This record gives sequence, structure tokens and C-alpha cells, in this order.
Amino acid sequence: MTQSETHTIDEASPPVRRGPGRPRHADTEERAFRAVLELFGQKGWSGLSLDGVATHAGIGKSSIYLRWKDKRDLLLDAIRHLEAHNVTPAGEDLDIREYLNQHACARAEFFLGEYGPAMAHMFSAAVVNPEEFKEIREENISRGVLALAGRIEKAIADGELPPGTSVHHLLDAIEGAIFVHMLISSSRSSREELEAGLKDYVRELVDIQLRGVGARV
Repeated sequence: MTQSETHTIDEASPPVRRGPGRPRHADTEERAFRAVLELFGQKGWSGLSLDGVATHAGIGKSSIYLRWKDKRDLLLDAIRHLEAHNVTPAGEDLDIREYLNQHACARAEFFLGEYGPAMAHMFSAAVVNPEEFKEIREENISRGVLALAGRIEKAIADGELPPGTSVHHLLDAIEGAIFVHMLISSSRSSREELEAGLKDYVRELVDIQLRGVGARV
């Protein structure tokens, strides 16, 4: 057989077909974000792994490892994405009472959502694993708290709150009460019951705290 005949046969031969593999998904990141938040909510930090996320999401492990070097990076991206698309900040033009009401309602609804368990685990994991959660704590926990602190400071400067109002005490009282209320009440009340009474609970909570610092309500 001549060299030219060999080339002709090779060119006419059908292409080599690869064996079946896991198909690529255009929504790989969305699926990974959902999976990592669900698993984190179910198993906590110690039970979380990139392999587990890949299996839970139905994504090839190579797709996960090409995008994220470890579970911390994936979880951080998932939390960023979650807050960017699900948390609506209170309007800055509102008076302090309504601002606190909207902020507290948004936080409570966030905890009541499908990723509430992941958010609860995030707070505890940040305490137990400070180094791994340093960036997550700064971006998520601290960012939300600092935004509220800034609005309270503005309210003091503008005369909406009395001089000498403790920013941190007021902030802790509202943020802490919402977190504890959602955590404890969710074990004895249905989601529907919590949602039905949420606005009344928040309104009373905010008014109690404002009266406590001497503000008019």
C-alpha cells in the first residue's frame, strides 16, 4: 500500500468516538452553589467536601476542581451569589424606625428561606473555624452588621436617635433577637406560622429597642 493510499484511507475513516461521560452543564455554577449551600445546611463545615458537592449537584468533579481550589472558596462564592440575588437592603431614605423594620424583616425572611440552615451553620462555623471563615465572616456577617451600624450612626448624627445611643447594643439587640427567634421558634412553629406573625414580631421588637434608647416611636 502506497503512502498516498494510506492517507486516503485515514481521511475517510470515521472519527474516534469517546466513551460516555458526564455531560457538561451550562448552569454548573448555579448547581454547585445550590448543592454547597444545601450540604452545608445539612452537614455543617466538617461534613462538606468538593467531591460531595459534585455528587449532590450531578456535576463532574473536574468541573468543580477547575473552578474552586477548596470548599471554602466555593462556599464563599455561593454566599456572595445568594446575598446578591436574595437579600434586598432597606432604603436609605427611610426614617430609622422603618429602616430597622425593613432590615429586620429581610434578615428574618432570609433565615426562613431554603438556605436558612446554611446561614445558621455559617455563624457557628465562623466561631469554631475562625481562620477558614475569616473572609466569609468579613464579607457576609460583618458586611450586613456594618451597614446597619452605619445607618444607626447616621440616625444619631441626624437627631433621630438620642446622643449617646450605643450603636453596638442596639445593633446586637435587633440582629441577635431575630437570629434567636428564627432559630428557636422554627423548632416549635411551622414556617407558615412564623411568616404570618413576622411583621408584628419585628415591629414590636424594633419599638421596644427604640423606646429603650429613649427614641420617640
